[in-house]
Amino acid sequence: MNQNSMANGNNYPEELKKQGAAALALTCIKNRRLDKKAKANLHKYLKTTYLGKSISVQVNNNAAEINTSSSSPSSAAEAANLNLVEDNGAHGDGYVDGGDDYKPPDIPPVRNLNGVIGNCSKPLEKKLTNTDLKVNQCRLSMNRGKVLELLVPLLNEEEYRVLKEGIPVTVYDLDGNTFPMSFKVWSESKYYVLTSGWTKFHQNKGLTDKHVVTLWMFRHVETQKLCFVISWREVIAKKIK
Repeated sequence: MNQNSMANGNNYPEELKKQGAAALALTCIKNRRLDKKAKANLHKYLKTTYLGKSISVQVNNNAAEINTSSSSPSSAAEAANLNLVEDNGAHGDGYVDGGDDYKPPDIPPVRNLNGVIGNCSKPLEKKLTNTDLKVNQCRLSMNRGKVLELLVPLLNEEEYRVLKEGIPVTVYDLDGNTFPMSFKVWSESKYYVLTSGWTKFHQNKGLTDKHVVTLWMFRHVETQKLCFVISWREVIAKKIK
Protein backbone atom coordinates (compact mmCIF):
# COMPACT_ATOMS: atom_id res chain seq x y z
CA MET A 1 0.00 0.00 0.00
CA ASN A 2 1.55 3.37 -1.02
CA GLN A 3 1.81 6.42 1.25
CA ASN A 4 -1.15 8.18 -0.37
CA SER A 5 -3.47 5.27 0.25
CA MET A 6 -2.15 4.86 3.79
CA ALA A 7 -2.87 8.51 4.51
CA ASN A 8 -6.42 8.06 3.26
CA GLY A 9 -8.24 5.73 5.67
CA ASN A 10 -11.07 5.40 3.15
CA ASN A 11 -8.81 3.17 1.01
CA TYR A 12 -8.59 0.52 3.75
CA PRO A 13 -10.61 -2.62 3.01
CA GLU A 14 -13.92 -2.67 4.88
CA GLU A 15 -12.95 -5.91 6.65
CA LEU A 16 -9.82 -4.27 8.13
CA LYS A 17 -11.89 -1.32 9.37
CA LYS A 18 -14.29 -3.70 11.13
CA GLN A 19 -11.45 -5.66 12.66
CA GLY A 20 -9.82 -2.46 13.90
CA ALA A 21 -13.08 -1.29 15.48
CA ALA A 22 -13.55 -4.70 17.08
CA ALA A 23 -10.03 -4.74 18.52
CA LEU A 24 -10.52 -1.25 19.97
CA ALA A 25 -13.87 -2.21 21.51
CA LEU A 26 -12.42 -5.35 23.08
CA THR A 27 -9.54 -3.36 24.53
CA CYS A 28 -11.98 -0.88 26.07
CA ILE A 29 -14.19 -3.42 27.81
CA LYS A 30 -11.95 -6.29 28.85
CA ASN A 31 -11.74 -6.65 32.67
CA ARG A 32 -13.74 -3.46 33.25
CA ARG A 33 -15.94 -2.98 36.31
CA LEU A 34 -19.36 -2.20 34.92
CA ASP A 35 -22.47 -0.37 36.02
CA LYS A 36 -25.90 -2.02 36.09
CA LYS A 37 -26.95 -0.89 32.63
CA ALA A 38 -23.67 -1.97 31.04
CA LYS A 39 -23.95 -5.42 32.64
CA ALA A 40 -27.43 -5.84 31.21
CA ASN A 41 -26.21 -4.69 27.77
CA LEU A 42 -23.34 -7.15 27.88
CA HIS A 43 -25.61 -10.05 28.67
CA LYS A 44 -28.07 -8.94 25.98
CA TYR A 45 -25.67 -8.27 23.11
CA LEU A 46 -22.30 -9.93 23.68
CA LYS A 47 -23.65 -13.47 23.53
CA THR A 48 -23.37 -12.95 19.78
CA THR A 49 -20.13 -12.91 17.73
CA TYR A 50 -17.19 -10.56 17.91
CA LEU A 51 -14.00 -10.11 15.90
CA GLY A 52 -14.26 -13.53 14.30
CA LYS A 53 -14.83 -15.06 17.71
CA SER A 54 -17.88 -16.02 19.71
CA ILE A 55 -18.07 -14.41 23.12
CA SER A 56 -19.06 -15.71 26.50
CA VAL A 57 -19.47 -13.12 29.24
CA GLN A 58 -19.10 -13.81 32.95
CA VAL A 59 -19.68 -11.14 35.59
CA ASN A 60 -17.81 -11.82 38.83
CA ASN A 61 -17.84 -9.16 41.55
CA ASN A 62 -19.08 -6.68 38.93
CA ALA A 63 -16.09 -7.30 36.63
CA ALA A 64 -16.65 -8.47 33.07
CA GLU A 65 -14.46 -11.35 31.96
CA ILE A 66 -14.68 -11.83 28.19
CA ASN A 67 -13.67 -15.16 26.70
CA THR A 68 -13.48 -15.60 22.95
CA SER A 69 -13.52 -18.50 20.47
CA SER A 70 -14.23 -18.27 16.63
CA SER A 71 -16.96 -16.44 14.42
CA SER A 72 -17.54 -13.14 12.48
CA PRO A 73 -16.44 -9.51 13.11
CA SER A 74 -19.81 -8.02 12.20
CA SER A 75 -21.05 -7.58 15.78
CA ALA A 76 -18.06 -5.45 16.79
CA ALA A 77 -19.69 -2.16 15.82
CA GLU A 78 -22.82 -3.04 17.83
CA ALA A 79 -20.77 -4.04 20.87
CA ALA A 80 -18.63 -0.91 20.60
CA ASN A 81 -21.78 1.19 21.02
CA LEU A 82 -22.70 -0.29 24.42
CA ASN A 83 -21.62 2.87 26.23
CA LEU A 84 -19.81 0.94 28.97
CA VAL A 85 -18.98 2.77 32.19
CA GLU A 86 -16.03 1.97 34.42
CA ASP A 87 -16.88 1.48 38.10
CA ASN A 88 -14.20 1.91 40.73
CA GLY A 89 -16.43 2.94 43.59
CA ALA A 90 -17.19 5.88 41.35
CA HIS A 91 -17.58 5.49 37.61
CA GLY A 92 -15.20 7.00 35.14
CA ASP A 93 -17.54 9.98 34.88
CA GLY A 94 -17.90 10.36 38.63
CA TYR A 95 -21.08 8.32 39.10
CA VAL A 96 -21.59 5.27 41.30
CA ASP A 97 -23.80 2.25 40.68
CA GLY A 98 -26.62 2.91 43.11
CA GLY A 99 -28.81 0.24 41.55
CA ASP A 100 -30.93 2.90 39.85
CA ASP A 101 -30.87 4.94 36.64
CA TYR A 102 -30.33 8.32 38.29
CA LYS A 103 -27.85 10.62 36.61
CA PRO A 104 -27.29 13.93 38.40
CA PRO A 105 -27.44 17.23 36.51
CA ASP A 106 -24.24 19.09 35.69
CA ILE A 107 -25.37 22.11 37.73
CA PRO A 108 -26.81 21.60 41.26
CA PRO A 109 -30.58 22.29 41.29
CA VAL A 110 -30.71 24.78 44.18
CA ARG A 111 -33.04 27.74 43.59
CA ASN A 112 -31.32 29.94 46.17
CA LEU A 113 -28.11 29.69 44.15
CA ASN A 114 -29.50 30.92 40.83
CA GLY A 115 -27.06 33.44 39.39
CA VAL A 116 -24.29 32.88 41.94
CA ILE A 117 -22.78 29.61 40.71
CA GLY A 118 -19.59 30.40 38.83
CA ASN A 119 -17.16 27.73 37.69
CA CYS A 120 -18.71 24.42 38.72
CA SER A 121 -17.39 20.88 38.76
CA LYS A 122 -19.15 17.92 37.23
CA PRO A 123 -21.03 15.93 39.90
CA LEU A 124 -19.07 13.44 41.98
CA GLU A 125 -20.92 10.60 43.70
CA LYS A 126 -20.05 8.57 46.78
CA LYS A 127 -21.79 5.59 48.36
CA LEU A 128 -21.54 6.27 52.10
CA THR A 129 -19.59 3.81 54.22
CA ASN A 130 -19.67 3.12 57.93
CA THR A 131 -16.47 5.11 58.43
CA ASP A 132 -18.02 8.13 56.69
CA LEU A 133 -20.69 8.07 59.42
CA LYS A 134 -18.56 7.43 62.52
CA VAL A 135 -18.62 10.39 64.90
CA ASN A 136 -14.95 9.91 65.83
CA GLN A 137 -13.96 10.10 62.15
CA CYS A 138 -15.88 13.29 61.33
CA ARG A 139 -15.11 13.22 57.63
CA LEU A 140 -16.53 12.35 54.24
CA SER A 141 -13.82 10.73 52.13
CA MET A 142 -13.88 11.04 48.36
CA ASN A 143 -12.37 9.07 45.51
CA ARG A 144 -8.86 10.47 45.02
CA GLY A 145 -8.86 10.06 41.25
CA LYS A 146 -12.23 11.78 40.88
CA VAL A 147 -11.18 14.66 43.15
CA LEU A 148 -8.00 15.20 41.13
CA GLU A 149 -10.01 15.11 37.91
CA LEU A 150 -13.12 17.08 38.88
CA LEU A 151 -12.39 19.29 41.91
CA VAL A 152 -8.70 20.17 42.13
CA PRO A 153 -8.70 22.01 38.74
CA LEU A 154 -11.07 24.59 40.29
CA LEU A 155 -8.57 25.54 43.01
CA ASN A 156 -6.45 28.67 42.69
CA GLU A 157 -2.78 28.72 43.63
CA GLU A 158 -3.34 29.84 47.23
CA GLU A 159 -6.10 27.28 47.85
CA TYR A 160 -3.91 24.50 46.50
CA ARG A 161 -1.07 25.63 48.78
CA VAL A 162 -3.20 25.39 51.95
CA LEU A 163 -5.08 22.23 50.97
CA LYS A 164 -3.28 20.17 53.63
CA GLU A 165 -4.33 22.63 56.33
CA GLY A 166 -7.87 22.80 54.96
CA ILE A 167 -9.87 25.25 52.86
CA PRO A 168 -12.96 26.71 54.58
CA VAL A 169 -15.99 26.02 52.38
CA THR A 170 -19.72 26.60 52.58
CA VAL A 171 -21.78 23.48 51.90
CA TYR A 172 -25.38 23.83 50.70
CA ASP A 173 -28.16 21.28 50.78
CA LEU A 174 -30.85 21.32 48.08
CA ASP A 175 -33.01 23.68 50.17
CA GLY A 176 -30.20 26.24 50.29
CA ASN A 177 -29.34 25.66 53.97
CA THR A 178 -25.65 26.20 54.70
CA PHE A 179 -23.13 24.18 56.67
CA PRO A 180 -19.52 25.36 57.22
CA MET A 181 -16.96 22.65 56.52
CA SER A 182 -13.33 22.24 55.54
CA PHE A 183 -12.04 20.68 52.31
CA LYS A 184 -8.60 19.17 52.75
CA VAL A 185 -6.21 16.38 51.91
CA TRP A 186 -4.75 14.19 54.64
CA SER A 187 -1.05 14.22 53.82
CA GLU A 188 -0.31 10.81 55.35
CA SER A 189 -2.98 8.88 53.48
CA LYS A 190 -3.60 11.29 50.56
CA TYR A 191 -7.36 11.06 51.25
CA TYR A 192 -9.43 14.03 50.13
CA VAL A 193 -12.14 14.77 52.66
CA LEU A 194 -14.84 17.15 53.80
CA THR A 195 -14.56 17.59 57.55
CA SER A 196 -15.22 20.05 60.41
CA GLY A 197 -18.98 20.03 60.01
CA TRP A 198 -19.65 16.83 58.09
CA THR A 199 -20.93 14.96 61.18
CA LYS A 200 -23.50 17.67 61.90
CA PHE A 201 -24.62 17.54 58.26
CA HIS A 202 -25.10 13.77 58.00
CA GLN A 203 -26.80 13.57 61.41
CA ASN A 204 -29.11 16.46 60.49
CA LYS A 205 -30.10 14.66 57.27
CA GLY A 206 -30.35 11.19 58.80
CA LEU A 207 -27.89 9.70 56.32
CA THR A 208 -26.94 6.02 56.53
CA ASP A 209 -24.76 3.60 54.60
CA LYS A 210 -27.75 3.02 52.31
CA HIS A 211 -27.36 6.54 50.90
CA VAL A 212 -25.43 7.81 47.92
CA VAL A 213 -24.38 11.46 48.10
CA THR A 214 -23.81 13.67 45.06
CA LEU A 215 -21.34 16.55 45.40
CA TRP A 216 -20.73 19.58 43.23
CA MET A 217 -17.99 22.10 43.95
CA PHE A 218 -18.34 25.64 42.60
CA ARG A 219 -16.97 29.14 43.01
CA HIS A 220 -19.45 31.71 44.31
CA VAL A 221 -19.53 34.58 41.80
CA GLU A 222 -20.06 37.24 44.50
CA THR A 223 -17.66 36.08 47.22
CA GLN A 224 -15.28 34.12 44.96
CA LYS A 225 -15.17 31.48 47.72
CA LEU A 226 -15.31 27.75 47.14
CA CYS A 227 -18.63 26.11 47.95
CA PHE A 228 -20.16 22.64 47.73
CA VAL A 229 -23.67 21.38 47.18
CA ILE A 230 -24.55 17.94 48.57
CA SER A 231 -27.67 15.99 47.66
CA TRP A 232 -28.46 12.42 48.63
CA ARG A 233 -30.68 9.50 47.77
CA GLU A 234 -31.30 6.10 49.35
CA VAL A 235 -30.41 3.09 47.24
CA ILE A 236 -30.67 -0.65 47.61
CA ALA A 237 -27.64 -2.52 46.35
CA LYS A 238 -28.41 -5.46 44.09
CA LYS A 239 -26.00 -8.30 43.45
CA ILE A 240 -25.86 -10.00 40.08
CA LYS A 241 -25.12 -13.70 40.54
